[in-house]
Amino acid sequence: MKISFHALLKDTILSGVTDHGTQTMMSLIIITVSFLVASVIIDLILRNVLIKLLNRLMLKTNNLFLSALAETRIFNVLSLFSFAIVFDIGSAFVSFKGDDVYTVWFANFLLHIAYLVYYLIATWSLTRAINAFNLYYERRFDSSHEYPIYGYIKMAQFAIWCVAILLYISMALNKSPLTMLTGIGAISAFVILIFKDTFLGLVSSIQATANQIVKLGDWVNIPKYNVDGEVIYISINTIKVRNWDNTITSMPTFALTVDAIHNWQSMVQSGGRRIFRAIYLDVKTIRRCDNQLLHFLRTKYPFIASLTNGMDDATNISNLSLFRMYMNDYLSKCSLLNHEYPNLVRYLAPTPHGLPLQVYAFSNEVYLEEFEETQSQIFEYLFLVLRDFDLEIFQASAVPAQL
Repeated sequence: MKISFHALLKDTILSGVTDHGTQTMMSLIIITVSFLVASVIIDLILRNVLIKLLNRLMLKTNNLFLSALAETRIFNVLSLFSFAIVFDIGSAFVSFKGDDVYTVWFANFLLHIAYLVYYLIATWSLTRAINAFNLYYERRFDSSHEYPIYGYIKMAQFAIWCVAILLYISMALNKSPLTMLTGIGAISAFVILIFKDTFLGLVSSIQATANQIVKLGDWVNIPKYNVDGEVIYISINTIKVRNWDNTITSMPTFALTVDAIHNWQSMVQSGGRRIFRAIYLDVKTIRRCDNQLLHFLRTKYPFIASLTNGMDDATNISNLSLFRMYMNDYLSKCSLLNHEYPNLVRYLAPTPHGLPLQVYAFSNEVYLEEFEETQSQIFEYLFLVLRDFDLEIFQASAVPAQL
């Protein structure tokens, strides 16, 4: 024998209501509230007893994926199926043949609500599972967060929601999903126009990851955007860089593959940052060493004494040559430099402003403060010994103002 909740309420607690419309309305309200209360009670029991225990056990397990599932609270979402189940089963007991049209409509409405909740909870659970996969990936394969897949995760979740909405609408309208796709195809050009940056960012993100152009934590310099700092965020649409002045620059992700990028991260990892700076010597101070200068240099600098040992006639060697060789020896022994790379002093092409003498060396320190300290110490020493060799820095003469 089938039981109709609607008929049962009319015959019991609503038997004193004489107006049929009011009686029907009150009956439907009581049924709805009863279903909601029953769903909430079942959900609370599941959450506070079964799911709470399950999450606790999974968090303690050594399986990374199970613990990730527990952290995303996917089972808390699954417990919401209790609402759909209650409304689905309950709708079958609301009305039968012979009931008024409003009661039949209400029963069908409850059934559609149940189906909607089924779709929502299933989709929500699937997106939570994808989040759990992201956590598992980070802990198992990318603990340093160098190659995040966060952007792809968000794109996959967006696609899942789109498919779920399409399937539900096609079910509600009793139409084939292919028919719905045909209609969507007509507005695809408009959608692509709206989400142009998203699609470009997705392609650029895939290219950047595959070609290892940039990753989180990299030190990058992008001249077009006046960016010089550390990458702190990469998504499908946006990349954020914290500049060294602590400002944050946001730019479209497709800039990674369109514009020129200087990635300094390999330099940081190499342990050697290049010193590439020149001073300009006054060519008028370049001369042959006489015996007096040679004697002074031999006395003060053991390297010069060893280099010129047995040399009585100093007319064939210049003060510039001695200075260059002495500085090369100094750099070869300097503990501030990385000696896995070339460290030397060399000449550049002469200019109207003097002869450029360039220090081409690699510092052990790669970060700004320590690197500048190393560079400063080397050039301070260079300026200090320069005059011992009777050499001077080129300085332009002041031009008198024209009256």
